Amino acid sequence: MSSDKIELPLDLSYLYEISDHDREFIYEMIMTIVKNTPEMLDEIEEKGEVEDWYAVGRLMHKLKPSLLLLNIDNLSTLIRELEANAKAPKNIELIPDQIAELRKLCDLILSELDKLIKSDQF
Repeated sequence: MSSDKIELPLDLSYLYEISDHDREFIYEMIMTIVKNTPEMLDEIEEKGEVEDWYAVGRLMHKLKPSLLLLNIDNLSTLIRELEANAKAPKNIELIPDQIAELRKLCDLILSELDKLIKSDQF
């Protein structure tokens, strides 16, 4: 993993589509992601540290719907792979790195969502 700055363009087009361009709905969805994701990530990391793969898979399943709304390809791929690996369990040697990558991407996304909310640019 390089320390280069990652660019993750947030794509809210799917949110606009499913909400019929309802800004209040979009705001509520963004706020739900901002509010719930950090706690879910903490739980995923805790369960990963004790190698409770079933719990990691279950938590990923709960986290997945809201993050997939953001239409970020590499995040979507990571979420699906991590959930599948944890639920099987298979490729368990990859799971700790996948969890670390998930944290890194989500921290960046949460920062970007926070900027969108503060600037009212969603």
